[in-house]
Amino acid sequence: MTLDTRVGIRQIAGKDVLSLRRELAEIWPDASRARIDEIVPRHVVREGFRFLGAFADGRLVGFVYGYRGGAGQWWHDRVAAALGPHGTERWLAPGHFEFTELHVRAEYHRRGIGGRLHDALLDGIDAPTAVLSTQTDNDPAIALYAGRGWQVIVPYLDFGSGRPFLIMGLDLR
Repeated sequence: MTLDTRVGIRQIAGKDVLSLRRELAEIWPDASRARIDEIVPRHVVREGFRFLGAFADGRLVGFVYGYRGGAGQWWHDRVAAALGPHGTERWLAPGHFEFTELHVRAEYHRRGIGGRLHDALLDGIDAPTAVLSTQTDNDPAIALYAGRGWQVIVPYLDFGSGRPFLIMGLDLR
């Protein structure tokens, strides 16, 4: 892997994220445009929403975002059910941060951009824990997260698509 220092990372306000939906759809291969049009507007208004973009020559080449999760939210409630009461208290305590999406354009993979986005998103977050989900066969993502201290807290969870995910947690304090 080569660290690409020509790529700049900057935070983008929620209202401005909505203007990037076309680019997000290009970078986020598993999400349909309809999914992006439905989910992203819902996420940008959540408490603690934070979005960072990676730019090369003025072009968005990667992004990461997250927010504070809470009971009553779709993802949170499914993960809480899988964790059970003790796991929910441990990992989804009030104020936890949900590391929601991290994507980099394929032609920019293996340049350290995903790691830089990851680190920038969590830098300065005031939360007891962070949690995320990724596909069980996404070895590059799992390696990135594990290398930064994340641990598997739910080894298998099907959110209804038939595609297995795992849930990872990270202590932030």
